[in-house]
Amino acid sequence: MRQNLTEVSIRNLPLPAKGNSKHMDAALPGFGVRCTANSKSFFVMYGQDRKLRTLGKWPNLTLKDARSAAHLILAKPPSVRRSISFSDARREFLDDCAARLRKSTVDRYFYALRDISASSLDNVSTAETDPTTLKALKAFYNWCIDQQYTDRNPFLRRKVIFPVRDRLLTDDEIAAIWQYEHTPYSNIVKLLILTGQRRNQIWQYQPDWLRDGVITFPASIMKSNRQHTLPVTGYDEYLPDEPFLFNSWSKAKVRMDAHTDISDFVLHDIRRYFSSTMARLNVPLHVTEQIIDHRSQVSGVAAIYNLYTYLPEMREALSVYETHLRSII
Repeated sequence: MRQNLTEVSIRNLPLPAKGNSKHMDAALPGFGVRCTANSKSFFVMYGQDRKLRTLGKWPNLTLKDARSAAHLILAKPPSVRRSISFSDARREFLDDCAARLRKSTVDRYFYALRDISASSLDNVSTAETDPTTLKALKAFYNWCIDQQYTDRNPFLRRKVIFPVRDRLLTDDEIAAIWQYEHTPYSNIVKLLILTGQRRNQIWQYQPDWLRDGVITFPASIMKSNRQHTLPVTGYDEYLPDEPFLFNSWSKAKVRMDAHTDISDFVLHDIRRYFSSTMARLNVPLHVTEQIIDHRSQVSGVAAIYNLYTYLPEMREALSVYETHLRSII
């Protein structure tokens, strides 16, 4: 059934408990809104075989812009180029990602997609796969749609669910990990223990980021995409005089696990130990989050207006934490 779609009428469209419902526009044949249990999105059907293309979600995409996009597609339907092989499309996708995304993201896509073997975009298995690979496939197929290599994303409706890790390292385990010596990897691990930072921050550390007793991590390497400052206390002896020349993470972790007899953890679990130990030491949560660059306690409007760096509080908290580390090591 066709209806006059307006911003108000779209807002009032009911969301089905399951499945989806389509509401066609009376003003523009082939254009409409699809409602699911969680969202409303614009779509257009075009061509003799009535191919369907999703234009975007409402309200991020306005009705006016969606209609304009639909007009263009209906006036000149895209010719879908299906002859490209999966491997060629993957290579073009990774090249495009390298030009616009952070290296860590490109690497994650590369490793997630490298073992997938398929002759074309249409015969990639949609069976259960790990969350990282699924996330990469969804991004890859969205890119392929934009390039008009295909008209569908077979993974679009698959939910990416990462398992929640709750592994909390003990003081004894941290002490054992600390005692491991195999530079430069062991120094990177010590800095993770001492600062609670993410692995890529420490791995990409540049000596010129340290000035006047403060490390300034550039926004380009931060997950939050914002510059992050961290005071230097007793851990400066582990900071390198030149960048870490290291890239054998898996082999180094296997060596350390064998030496320490602690294997059921990942390096990111050290951040959980850091944060949990700060809580044990009665460090205020907003100070801990300032150190590890979470800042959920200062967000929204407060984050816009509160530009205080908390450097003195962070310095004091890190000193208290280092005293704790000395007591267990």
